[in-house]
Amino acid sequence: MIYRGHNCKVAGQPATCGATFTGWTGVTGTGGWLAFPGTEQGVWTIQINYTGHPAFGQAAPPPQVTIVGGTWNLLFFTGTELKGRVVDGTVNWPYDTNSDIGCGDGVVVAQATLTLNGGKSANLSGCLHDIPAGTVIPPQEWGEFIFNF
Repeated sequence: MIYRGHNCKVAGQPATCGATFTGWTGVTGTGGWLAFPGTEQGVWTIQINYTGHPAFGQAAPPPQVTIVGGTWNLLFFTGTELKGRVVDGTVNWPYDTNSDIGCGDGVVVAQATLTLNGGKSANLSGCLHDIPAGTVIPPQEWGEFIFNF
């Protein structure tokens, strides 16, 4: 995460807007985080608006925020760019640093539905390892875009 976002309202409800995540292409052979420069194919950015409160280490049920909009882009070093809007999604936190909810112990799981300029759609499934705060520098983000061309 490079920006936590700012207070706003979405459909009249309190929200956080503009939370920004960025990274580069590539994962390890086992699907995990790959250090910069990754595969050297491109970079991505996603800005989300969400309701709810990010948290870690709370009692059941684990904390979740609801993605209610945003934008994204994927720029390949060849000059090709894919971009569009974030429609909706969720971000889920594990109970604690020893709990695995799909991406490893203590790792956040995110899923979002995206649109592409031109009318197509995509899905994003990702993982964010930055907790406890300040223990993972730089924060590690990995996942996949699944395009429905």
